[in-house]
Amino acid sequence: MSATGRKKAPKAARVRIDDELASFAADPELAEMFVADGLDHLGTIEQTILKLEASPADLSLVNDLFRPFHTIKGNAGVLGIRSIETFSHKLETLLDLARSGAHAIGPLEIELVLKAVDVLQLMVRELPARAAGQAVTDVASRCEALVADVDVLIAGGAATATVLAAVPQRADESTDPVETGVTWFPEQSTVKVSTAKLDALVDMVGELVIAQAILAEDPGVLRAGEERVARQLAQVRRITTEIQRNAMSMRMVPIRQTFQKMVRLVRDLSKSFDKPTSVTVTGDDTELDRKLVEQLTDPLMHMVRNTLDHGIEPRDLRAAAGKPATAEIRLKAFHRGGGVVVEISDDGAGLDTDRIAARAIAQGLIADSTAMTALEIHELIFRAGFSTAERVTEFSGRGVGMDVVRRNIQALRGRIEIHSERGHGARFCLHLPLTLAIVDGLLLRVGTERFVIPTPSVRESLRPLPGDVHSTHGRPSVVQVRERLIPLLHLGDAFGIRCTSERISDGTVVIVEDSGRPVALVVDELLGKREVVIRSLGEMFRGVPGIAGGAILGDGRIGLILDTGGLLALAASSQAQIAV
Repeated sequence: MSATGRKKAPKAARVRIDDELASFAADPELAEMFVADGLDHLGTIEQTILKLEASPADLSLVNDLFRPFHTIKGNAGVLGIRSIETFSHKLETLLDLARSGAHAIGPLEIELVLKAVDVLQLMVRELPARAAGQAVTDVASRCEALVADVDVLIAGGAATATVLAAVPQRADESTDPVETGVTWFPEQSTVKVSTAKLDALVDMVGELVIAQAILAEDPGVLRAGEERVARQLAQVRRITTEIQRNAMSMRMVPIRQTFQKMVRLVRDLSKSFDKPTSVTVTGDDTELDRKLVEQLTDPLMHMVRNTLDHGIEPRDLRAAAGKPATAEIRLKAFHRGGGVVVEISDDGAGLDTDRIAARAIAQGLIADSTAMTALEIHELIFRAGFSTAERVTEFSGRGVGMDVVRRNIQALRGRIEIHSERGHGARFCLHLPLTLAIVDGLLLRVGTERFVIPTPSVRESLRPLPGDVHSTHGRPSVVQVRERLIPLLHLGDAFGIRCTSERISDGTVVIVEDSGRPVALVVDELLGKREVVIRSLGEMFRGVPGIAGGAILGDGRIGLILDTGGLLALAASSQAQIAV
């Protein structure tokens, strides 16, 4: 909308922040509910407007837009937040004209509502800071400009009334899945609970699980040997497990909101890059731990940005390759093996193996690529400082990105796999645990110490024959498992622990894998499967290679939780020392 078409809002329309937030600040509980509800409604509006962009003649979607705007306006009015009430009312007026058939929804209206959502989200999020007298973002000029644009659209809306009047409204349209694969679900009766209270409950349940495990393995209880005590302990275990399962389920949220942010991001970036791109979403109702979903947003945003920047070809190259003018990005989530897989795939150019290798050599990351497989070359994009961009832009070229993505995913106890075919796109698979609070793992013994390795990383365990262990310079370096040679990592040597088994063939080898790369862990004994509550080791032990955290075991001792990615790095370092 041109600047000449905007009308300046009168200065008297501005409301003093102190007066405006008096009721908001007076009732912290009501204020917290307003912020949470407001952000939920704005998320709904954003999701609906993107659906409406694909089906602009669908009046049922306009109704779905009108309702949350009306609710936000009403709630803001109750608390006396006039700036939000007035701004929402102006947008509500435009949508009311649209749903009555007096105004057609077009690209300008879509863009305006999306910008209004961005401003309202900022205003709502910063309300607590404003009420506390802290510095916040000045959005007054943005609000005035948007209100002026709305006034211009309202003034010219009557000319398009006949266009919408001829479009029939389908009563069942609002429940149809949209082209991006996002499905609307009916609301359920819910109770809003502070996340701090919920996290405290989960922590206490974790303590209960630990206490139950310690009690079950207490020597005095075991010596008693009474059947009645054993039955009661079994009952306590069942109840504790059920409480734990229910407490964790309360902290599980669908990945839908995160995917929705990616849909919006693709829409905006596709215009910036001039690369028309659609998004297909499946499995957005897949649930993960709330904390995990929050920390997953930034890595996904960077990967989507990289896909648009590097993966999707410009229009002319797509036409030359016989591809559709509109590219496609697919977001998918599903459960697998006790965890969750999140996939980002596209129909773009795929990874250019030769170019990646050449850039890595030019940047000094590797000396030669002739002996490397395509998968190993693709893994180079996760090296710090690597970039294939020829020039630095606001989106890429600084060499800071995919290494941070991998580090963030590993911090979530996850891993990334790459599948790519030149000219036919790429697929990035993020393998994640369901929750960050509990890990399902195998308990390992090395000397007198205990370790836990997450079961999703474990491929198999075995006791190798002496002939299966091969040495380099007199030191065992690899183990042959069927037709495959796998590098060895002796946990005792890695962490300075004296082992019980003097020979590898007297102990146990556990094969673990990360991003298609295996390593064989040498341990003294497998002690069975355990579900343990994760505990942070604090800042002092943060970043220790191969260690992801700790857990209190049934005997009251600490067991260290192993990190597969870190173990692979330790194995590579060990192999390099043997080779020298």
